Amino acid sequence: MLFRKRAWDLMREDFASVDESASLAEAVRVLRESQKKTPENNVVLVLGREGSRTDVLKGAVSIWTVLAALDENVLRDHELKVAEESDFDKAFARASAACTHVALDGHMEPDVPMLKPTDPLPVVLELFLRKKRGWAVVAENGKVLGVVLVADLYRTLSNDMVNTF
Repeated sequence: MLFRKRAWDLMREDFASVDESASLAEAVRVLRESQKKTPENNVVLVLGREGSRTDVLKGAVSIWTVLAALDENVLRDHELKVAEESDFDKAFARASAACTHVALDGHMEPDVPMLKPTDPLPVVLELFLRKKRGWAVVAENGKVLGVVLVADLYRTLSNDMVNTF
């Protein structure tokens, strides 16, 4: 069964995405909205233009990149360290607003794990283990077709394992 399934069998065609001109705040909003329907989703794809082509994959913003941006731009803010308890919420709100309204280019993951739709499950598993990410993009001829989440891979593999007992 393992070799009969392909990346296209696992991929989600309905994936979260933003335009490359979006701010980090917009990516966070899109990700939060996506998680209402798919709680295990932890990535927003960043799409843009390249010549006459549209919807070209430029990178991704994951929960990890958002947390890194918050750590770098908010939690290390000098004003937060010296703020009185009553001023902390205001200082945090100000620092968070400044952080999230920056452009995405400095907060994207450019090294996006890529799969072909015909890649068999062992190739999908190997990519997840090698890249140590909770997601991978399925693309063909430069067009994004969908996203595979590690939860979907686990569900499929564990279901096959349980059914062999």
